[in-house]
Amino acid sequence: MDGKWSWVKAGVALGILNIIIFLSGNHLGTTTFYSQTTGYITTFFFPEWIPISAWTKGTCGGSESLSVGWQWLFVMGLFIGALGGNRTSKVKIPKEEVPKMWTERFGDKPRLRFTHAFIGGFLLLFGSRLAGGCTSSHVISGMSQMAVSGIVFGMAVFAAGIPTALLLYRKGGNI
Repeated sequence: MDGKWSWVKAGVALGILNIIIFLSGNHLGTTTFYSQTTGYITTFFFPEWIPISAWTKGTCGGSESLSVGWQWLFVMGLFIGALGGNRTSKVKIPKEEVPKMWTERFGDKPRLRFTHAFIGGFLLLFGSRLAGGCTSSHVISGMSQMAVSGIVFGMAVFAAGIPTALLLYRKGGNI
């Protein structure tokens, strides 16, 4: 073993975390963190917007003022844990600005890669929040509870993702 977790260990750990969160009356998801953070920033500049904002809806805990919930702490813990794991790991992974697969298809342009990643991430987050959940919440929590919405969403992700990946990374010429 090269020091990395196998997919089995990671899956079991995620399952246990999901059960603990479910038993606490919540669901595994992270978009609330982003909407709360956006809400704090927005409140600073435009305090009258928060009560009517679709983006921050449901993040105030039933009150007009924003509050930091467990999801906010969860995301900060993910960041701090990943940083700590990276810094203390004995496994040295070579850093690359642009993955080989991207370079073969689109060229060695780090700014283009980061711009695409940022825009894609923003659109995914924005759409997820407007839909009332996020990918991890719908797929991990929803499917584990056999919720129809989670199963449909999971199927839709793969139905859209696989053809998109095949189109973007097919062999031959550039777009």
